[in-house]
Amino acid sequence: RISLLNTHVTLPLRQLTRQTLVYGTGNVLTRLVTFLLLPLFTNVLTPGEYGLATLLYVFLGFMNIVYHYGLDTAFMRYYNEADGPDAQRSLFSTTLWLSLGTSCVLSFLILLGSSGLSSLLLGGGQYTHLFKLAAGILLLDAISHVPFAHLRLEGRATLFVSIKLMNVITTLGMNIYLVVMKGMGLDGIFLSVAAASAVTTFSVLSATAGSLQFAFNSSSVSSLLKFGLPFLPAGLASIAMESIDRYILASLTDAATVGIYTAGYKLGIFMLLITTAFQYAWQPFFLKAGNNPESKTLFARVFSYFMVIALFVWTVITLFISEIVRLNVAGVSLIGPAFVGAQSIVPIILMAYVFQGAYLNFLPGIYFEEKTKYIAVITGLSAAVNIGVNFALIPIYGIAGAAYATLVGHGTMAVTTYFTSKKLFPVLYDWFKLLRTVTAVVIALGTAHFFDYTLLGRIAGASAFTGALFMLKVITPGEVSKIISVFQPPSKDTN
Repeated sequence: RISLLNTHVTLPLRQLTRQTLVYGTGNVLTRLVTFLLLPLFTNVLTPGEYGLATLLYVFLGFMNIVYHYGLDTAFMRYYNEADGPDAQRSLFSTTLWLSLGTSCVLSFLILLGSSGLSSLLLGGGQYTHLFKLAAGILLLDAISHVPFAHLRLEGRATLFVSIKLMNVITTLGMNIYLVVMKGMGLDGIFLSVAAASAVTTFSVLSATAGSLQFAFNSSSVSSLLKFGLPFLPAGLASIAMESIDRYILASLTDAATVGIYTAGYKLGIFMLLITTAFQYAWQPFFLKAGNNPESKTLFARVFSYFMVIALFVWTVITLFISEIVRLNVAGVSLIGPAFVGAQSIVPIILMAYVFQGAYLNFLPGIYFEEKTKYIAVITGLSAAVNIGVNFALIPIYGIAGAAYATLVGHGTMAVTTYFTSKKLFPVLYDWFKLLRTVTAVVIALGTAHFFDYTLLGRIAGASAFTGALFMLKVITPGEVSKIISVFQPPSKDTN
């Protein structure tokens, strides 16, 4: 019986791990290419210019949620329940045509209001043309969103990642040409985004064209909207928690402060790589695993492994952030000298992403019971907490106050999601193992502190973390062997 349980757990873990590795490898590559924009922007633009670019990016982030209004998630929810390939193609086509229709309406409204948006959000009408460009970018992104979800459901992770990588390479190349070589500043940044969006949309539509039909099943629309629309306020609240602090900073300080804060926030990429790769693989994985007793054991183990990895990354990056920030290649630093003060907020942002990963782990119960309205309430509450802490702490602590507000917001979301999902689909997580993992973090930081945070002391601290994991039996040699086996090809012996 124990052997059978291990088989039920190990085989799905093998699948999840491999999918995460593909998404993770691609995500690392795409994020690293995107990450190169940080030294590009911070060494070419002033903090004020970078701050204005950030504010427009935040607008794109908010509007992306409005354009999608949970359609991709709803499509993924019902795709596996569709009765055969024909029904799946019908659902895909209906979702895509619905998305295209609503996106055209929204882009037309942005075109009409571009002048007012420029004055309201960027403080002047001279940026009207950028909001017109944003309308086109948002339309292209909306068209590609459902096809990307289709690739995930079909397990075509390599193609998914390849197209994403093409997007960021195009973005990087165009930015080097338009911003650095041509000196086009903000115009160059967003023309680059538009070009990358066009390439991406064409590519993903080509990849999924075989499943697209010139048909629209109106009976599917009500189900899609019922499941997806609650993600709209939830998504807006989530992006508010991620980005509204930029507008609050701009109102309480200036665009230059926004630019410095954004540079520090970008360094949170080291944890974002993990949570994003996990999210891409996790959602289709737990939906396929389904609502059954074996899934609970599986999900508990996934959570434990995720937290060990996330806290290890947090510890290492926190110990060596000063070296990372001052990394210099061919005379170009990772972030420009005017932005170096941003490093102080990096550990806070990294920890916020750890809580984001925990939140993702706690979602299955809400999905299984189709209680997506709870997500809207949870993220709305978390965003309200985040905004309140921003207004309370920014006047006192500046960019650190904004970073702590992000941490508190993500912490609120993780905790409330856990207790909500616990009532719907109770999973017995190994909290004692998590406590021992946190103890290993404390030992690592304590070791570095004992040696006055010298370079050798911090190396000793990172080593102490690994040693503590074994000493406290967070992981055992047997578990390491099992983890290694996950990466090995499955046996062809079916007996």
